[in-house]
Amino acid sequence: MDPEVQALIAVYQKRLADMTAQAIAYEARIIRLQQQIEEQQAPPPQSTPKTGRKASVKSQDGGKF
Repeated sequence: MDPEVQALIAVYQKRLADMTAQAIAYEARIIRLQQQIEEQQAPPPQSTPKTGRKASVKSQDGGKF
């Protein structure tokens, strides 16, 4: 085969491999970013219902204010 054609094919193969790897990396990044968006849009988990008792708050000044 003509050396010029061989060189041309080699360049095409290298570019194809490079572009395929880049496309795969972009696709993986897009998937991860979509997951992060979904995590941020998800409603926060609901806490357990409280018993209605109020928490006591102690004075930090020791009653000297």
